[in-house]
Amino acid sequence: MANTATRPLVSVVLPTHDRPHRLAGALTSVLAQTYRSLEVLVVDDASSRPAEETVALVCAHDSRVRVLRLETNSGAAVARNTALRRAGGELIAFLDDDDRWEPDKVAKQVEELEAHPDLGIVSCNYLIEHEPSHSAAEVFRGPSTFTAEQVQWANFPGSFSFVMARRSALGDELWLDEAFPSVEDWDLWLRCVRRARAGVVNDVLVRQVFHAERRLSNPSSESQGLEMFLDKHAPSLPAECRSFIAAHIRMQRGEGWTKRGAVLRSLLAPSARVSAILTLEQVGKQLGRLRSDPGLVNRALARMIGPDGIA
Repeated sequence: MANTATRPLVSVVLPTHDRPHRLAGALTSVLAQTYRSLEVLVVDDASSRPAEETVALVCAHDSRVRVLRLETNSGAAVARNTALRRAGGELIAFLDDDDRWEPDKVAKQVEELEAHPDLGIVSCNYLIEHEPSHSAAEVFRGPSTFTAEQVQWANFPGSFSFVMARRSALGDELWLDEAFPSVEDWDLWLRCVRRARAGVVNDVLVRQVFHAERRLSNPSSESQGLEMFLDKHAPSLPAECRSFIAAHIRMQRGEGWTKRGAVLRSLLAPSARVSAILTLEQVGKQLGRLRSDPGLVNRALARMIGPDGIA
């Protein structure tokens, strides 16, 4: 590898709140990267046990790591924006404190961005792990390419931990809307891919860990986040895309059999084409479970929508 002084600086944005053992694992995976030109911004969102203690244990003498502490618990979007304002790198990589990077994650995404100067963001495939679980981890392999028009329909870039962004290509779009209680990643990626093209490294570069502990984002706020997303972007979305997202909002209602009934009723969209896509999506989810291929549904959805985003 070339001298690190000649390589672009990658700023790693790592928010955390009251999960020192998770933070230690995430931070260790960052420092194990084969790509060395990094700065790591750990944003402590007012943890009761300061994250600085964990950072000191993991990397006491690594000058690339800084801790930014918020005095009041403000949420992951505020924490990430705090880091973005302080980041010095041309490239930005995000990591949630309960996920882990494979050692070549940063190197491969930097290579992809350097090879394609028109890219604004680059995502990747990943491994899904459940804790505690005795079942094997599953590889999530999404679509190998996607357009801005397709991202209007679904969050194909995925969670923050999968994505690296180029600041010069994205300009003032590289910030999080702090009003969103959820799906703020989708809102960010849609704004980004409207500014510059997205790419994918078709390798498994991240381990996404699902567990019973409190997550940085609240899953129960999914419906509210989708409603805000639809309200914000509706004027620029095709009618069938709006109908598709509205159906997903209805699917969030209730629990157990009530939720199952809401899902079934939501398949009956005003447009026969949207109903077909929604039905395909549900079938794809079930088939993906049977085949241990959770990304199957996203690949099928991207094909059915098509690159122009008009189903």
